Amino acid sequence: MNAKPLLTLCFTLTILFLQAQNANFIDYSEEAGIDNSGKNYGVAFGDYNNDGMEDIYISRHTLPNLLYKAIGDGQFIDVAEQAGVAFSGNTTVSTWGDIDNDGDLDLYLGNRIETNVLYLNNGNGTFTDITEAAGVNSGHSTRAVLFGDIDQDSYIDLYVANMNAPNYLYHNNGDGTFTNIVEEANAQDFGVAMGSLFFDYDNDGDLDLYLTHDANQPNILYRNEGDGTFSNTSAFSGANIAAQGMGVDFGDINNDGQLDLYITNLYSNELLLNNGDGTFDLVTETANVGDMGMGWGTVWLDCDNDGKHDIYMSNDSYFTPFANILYQNNGDGSFTNISEGSVLESMYGGYGVAAADVNRDGLIDLFQANSGTNDHNQLFLNQSQNQNHWIKLKLKGTESNAAAIGARVTIHSNGTMQVDEVCAGSGYASQNSFLLHFGLAGQEVVDLIEIRWPNGLEESYENITADQAYTLVEGEGILSDTEDNTPLFTGIELYPVPARKEQSINLSFTLQHPDNVSVEITNAAGQIIHHHLLGKLSIGQHQFNFQLKDPKPGVYFCRLSGQDHFRTMQVILH
Repeated sequence: MNAKPLLTLCFTLTILFLQAQNANFIDYSEEAGIDNSGKNYGVAFGDYNNDGMEDIYISRHTLPNLLYKAIGDGQFIDVAEQAGVAFSGNTTVSTWGDIDNDGDLDLYLGNRIETNVLYLNNGNGTFTDITEAAGVNSGHSTRAVLFGDIDQDSYIDLYVANMNAPNYLYHNNGDGTFTNIVEEANAQDFGVAMGSLFFDYDNDGDLDLYLTHDANQPNILYRNEGDGTFSNTSAFSGANIAAQGMGVDFGDINNDGQLDLYITNLYSNELLLNNGDGTFDLVTETANVGDMGMGWGTVWLDCDNDGKHDIYMSNDSYFTPFANILYQNNGDGSFTNISEGSVLESMYGGYGVAAADVNRDGLIDLFQANSGTNDHNQLFLNQSQNQNHWIKLKLKGTESNAAAIGARVTIHSNGTMQVDEVCAGSGYASQNSFLLHFGLAGQEVVDLIEIRWPNGLEESYENITADQAYTLVEGEGILSDTEDNTPLFTGIELYPVPARKEQSINLSFTLQHPDNVSVEITNAAGQIIHHHLLGKLSIGQHQFNFQLKDPKPGVYFCRLSGQDHFRTMQVILH
């Protein structure tokens, strides 16, 4: 047998395989409407208006902060001013959390110069500043903001990490006020605080606390003792890395059910492997994830739905000329840089980065906040072409805090296990989606879902179909959100756009299967100003005309809805 053709074939297949592993993302920033420039520091995902889509809050210095309301199809509109959250100052970090358990997300801002701000969600698309009344108006240079129920009393508490100033642990009193208990809880820190985390590293059911530091000050790991106090286990655990720490996030590198830590630094980043006995091993070198740039934001995600946690990290490429990196998990304890030559490298002044499925296609996307004067923020849409399956889980607490912050989910599929937790505040100055996303590789069914709620209740569900989003309500069961990817509406046309306020607007579309259809018009603040039920329509083309009553010039949104599908279009009136 001639070996040369065989070797050539093997070499060719190897090259094709390597090419198939390259990151497949596009920069969708301009199309999404989020490509503003300025000193952008942090990004926080949260569905503040409960419409099922991920909204985004951007923390900025010297310019008003931004609230990007999702309008569908991966597009956004800034409604910060109308919503009352366009704080103009020097905000570094923001985090969403439901402080009063009323079912909508409230917002806390950590500022560099000004006092911090707590916004209460009014439930109608607007917010009220309750900072002073709540007692959380600390005034130091804040670098991290975390929500979590540290004492399992059903109300989320607030940890504020400051730079060269005392940190605060605000206990939620359940009446709209907070009390600083940082000393009583033994969770003090007076160092150069940077990215921080609430997470359950020892899997005992309560939230522990990890604090990173700049200036070669050792990081701190506080173990929650279950009685509202913490003990410093930094030295014993081996998590007391001393470097120029910036950001931190957790993930499970080897699917053993233990949460590991990735920490960005100036110079070598670090990966801590959780041994499951209260200790960590430093495995940066063997894992091949020790980027030497000026690292800031970081996030664990499954970029290709293969059931393994990958890592994305951002660099300030002006401080050191290193690009952002997406490390793909090889499944053997090592990672490969697959972002070379892709848009993910982003040689900007990268700071905060967060992950969510913004266009609801079952693939995790990335939002990068950039701080250079002429840099724009970037939305990287995931375009992975593999056929891997996935499942998304939204958790709602009833006895536990309403946003289920701190809940742990373990899924089992075909002999493999994955674990994740609902987290509010991670990376650097950022927050990932509250929805937990699991890649399933080739598995079409999840054998078992186990949930441990923040208050300790444990529930499980068997034989759950993949490629859907589900809502899990504590003590009440699991509901399918029926998020299939088959479009109900095609061939949509809306004209004239822009229109004069006295003009009638024509909407035409093709319906792919019979459904009850309605049309809703909202203003930029999310208030409904027109609603019309078209009723049960048949397959085929349909047309509808409408005219707004006494409209003001500006931007409006037309939402075309069926039972389980919708599309949103922008309407501009002169």
